[in-house]
Amino acid sequence: MTVSQSQQEELDNWPGYNHPLACRVLREGDQKILYPVMKQSASRLKGFIGWAKYAPSWDFIEVSRFVKDHLEHDFPRFHLVFSIGKKLVGFGSLAPMQSPYDIQVALWVASGHEGKGIGLWIVNVLQWYAFHVFGYHNVFYQHDSSNRASGKLPQKLGYEFSHNFEDEKTATAESGLWYSWKKERPSHLPPGVIETGDWGNWTEMRFPWVSLI
Repeated sequence: MTVSQSQQEELDNWPGYNHPLACRVLREGDQKILYPVMKQSASRLKGFIGWAKYAPSWDFIEVSRFVKDHLEHDFPRFHLVFSIGKKLVGFGSLAPMQSPYDIQVALWVASGHEGKGIGLWIVNVLQWYAFHVFGYHNVFYQHDSSNRASGKLPQKLGYEFSHNFEDEKTATAESGLWYSWKKERPSHLPPGVIETGDWGNWTEMRFPWVSLI
């Protein structure tokens, strides 16, 4: 993602910060920025994210392996890092569902940056990719029933309740009962990559922000 300095200056700073909120695709070497943030955030995230319960004991090599594993994920898995200035503030992913036309969003917000609308923006960016670029028919947001904070995000963004299901507990505070929310793709959008197989000009897409990390 590239952008001119003039375009960057047109963006408002994120409320409470001195820079706009930006994102880019996860890339090799990102363990340098992820390591301190994952370690700092692990105690708060371990209740609802499986990897976080192990992260307090992780060293730099383990976080490097985390990045390597994510970079090796096959499509449709897709990962973005979110930043404000030179601070990493969140991480977001698209993950496959049973139907090849459905996708789900997953995210976490770094400690110290919660409650500032960053999670909402992460979901918005992920669903934009899902609908506009990839062409998925439905985007799902799923969370454990005990994670009430996470459960507020899809409702604020117009997702509708789809179903609930039981799953294996992988994090310390999970109940095992999950809620699934769904948003349908706008009907006016042209077919995306999953239907055409053509990336077209998307790889050259220019966004009105620049990531400083």
